Amino acid sequence: QTDKINQQGINFSYQNSETIIYPVVASFAGDLAYYIIGFDNDQAVNQAISFARGHNIFINLENKIKALILRKKIFPLITLNELKIAKNLRDKFSQFEQPAQDATLIIDQTSISSALQSQITQEKLGKIIDYQKGINELKFNLSQLTNKSIKLTTKTDYPKIYKADCLNIEAKIAAALNLAPLTLTYEKQSWTINKNLLADWLALKNNSTTTNSDKIIIGLNQTKLEEYLNKEVAVKINQEPIDAKFQFMNGRVTEFQASQDGIELNITATINKIEEQIINNQTGEITLVVQLSKSAIHTENINEFGIKEIIGIGESNFAGSPANRRHNIKTGANTLSGLLIKPNEEFSLNQALGKIDKSTGYLPELVIKENKTIPEYGGGLCQIGTTMFRGALASGLPITMRRNHSYRVVYYEPAGTDAAIYNPWPDLKFINDTNNYILIQSRIAGDKLFFDFWGAKDGRLIEQTKSTIYNIVKPGPTKLIETLDLPIGETKCTEHAHNGADTYFDYQVTYPPGEIYSVRNSCPENPKKIIPDCKPTTVSQTAAWDKISNGVKTKKFSSHYVPWQEVCLIGVEKLSTENNNATTTPISPTE
Repeated sequence: QTDKINQQGINFSYQNSETIIYPVVASFAGDLAYYIIGFDNDQAVNQAISFARGHNIFINLENKIKALILRKKIFPLITLNELKIAKNLRDKFSQFEQPAQDATLIIDQTSISSALQSQITQEKLGKIIDYQKGINELKFNLSQLTNKSIKLTTKTDYPKIYKADCLNIEAKIAAALNLAPLTLTYEKQSWTINKNLLADWLALKNNSTTTNSDKIIIGLNQTKLEEYLNKEVAVKINQEPIDAKFQFMNGRVTEFQASQDGIELNITATINKIEEQIINNQTGEITLVVQLSKSAIHTENINEFGIKEIIGIGESNFAGSPANRRHNIKTGANTLSGLLIKPNEEFSLNQALGKIDKSTGYLPELVIKENKTIPEYGGGLCQIGTTMFRGALASGLPITMRRNHSYRVVYYEPAGTDAAIYNPWPDLKFINDTNNYILIQSRIAGDKLFFDFWGAKDGRLIEQTKSTIYNIVKPGPTKLIETLDLPIGETKCTEHAHNGADTYFDYQVTYPPGEIYSVRNSCPENPKKIIPDCKPTTVSQTAAWDKISNGVKTKKFSSHYVPWQEVCLIGVEKLSTENNNATTTPISPTE
């Protein structure tokens, strides 16, 4: 049933306009396809097993009889990226909405130095689509494993500021403007806010203070002020924290990137501070609010890491990748190279990679949304995820979070050994339980990506079986989507069709006798060396394993791949669904 939902999607409609939300967003770069709706079938299997086990023999027998007679249904755990779903719905249907309009302040800039002139516009009721109601209906339907169509409805959108509540506004405007010029300061830097700029920022606001009985007061337009602070101020203050990075050369760890503490302008706190001064009619300089962030790994710790040898290597092949994908793989690999993972630390790949966009050196790939191709960042990063996953397995580390791709991707064969990542979810996480630091070093040789895990071997034995592939399902026919973005008759297709399948492999780590590697409650004690910045882990390793017995930990990694039909855009002169859109009218506030 989950495969059916993955292939057919869920239809959302408003009046005569409709869109289909697919659980997986298709892309021309195979690994950029990502889930916005995910089904955890493994959890359903575990739930079914636990229903008939884990009690005494009589209760187990009773549960089995109940399951047979009552046909007890076990549903998979469902995860939704509600923000992405809501955005996709808004992209399609927002054209039909008429949001409420607040009463707003308009100041004649030419009158500021003479007779001040201003006016307040009338508020208006609005009608908007109730996206959250539609998403809640989607949640219920998916909980029943059905993809029934969902008809979106509207709700009244009320203004937050009413003209009738705006009393003595001109006097309040004049009082605020008399505070200019304002001076923003940070250390030896300063920024002057003249009267015209301040006038452009003034806005009507609901009164949340206790010192004024008026419903509406003069505050600041946060959007305009935030834009100013980002463009004029933050660029001269902000400094990203930089962790020290190291490499292993000639038998020792050497630094190749020094650590640097970070500093960042706190935009929200600064806006509140400026606005508070305006509301309280106070003069004087305004000191900007900044926050400091310490780097996690410091240069001075270089001789205390205890790194001696390679403990595991992750490897993958990206042959056939287009130029943008190759560029992104190299960029991501360079970001991780030299990274240190502390003892007991739960490593998050999404967190380690950080922001993925143009500003951090990545190039976009195309995904298909509706009947258009939209550039998105992230192509190639699942090559990073898969290679890191394999490296963590080869090092014998507990895997606390991993998700396979929705369909088989040629770059990640053999099937079942891949790891999909997409910020903020899904993520790849594992725990460094080796009692030593782990240093990650990346290297690219031809079409192969490697992550070398450097540390200190502790005698653990790692066993991993080959992937077993079964339950192969043929994909459906090619799906054609009409588009106006291509010349008439021209087609552009995603990655070729793939069979669906299920896979598994077994992973076992045997710890050395006398060593206890489970849930650490304290940092390791070692009189011969000090492990800097060690923090007790707060993540239970129990979830990382299926079974723990006498120093032997085992895990079965199961993967389900849906049959992936090829998706092709085909250029047309006119969309066949245009007549539907043409009969859809904007929402009237009086409906």
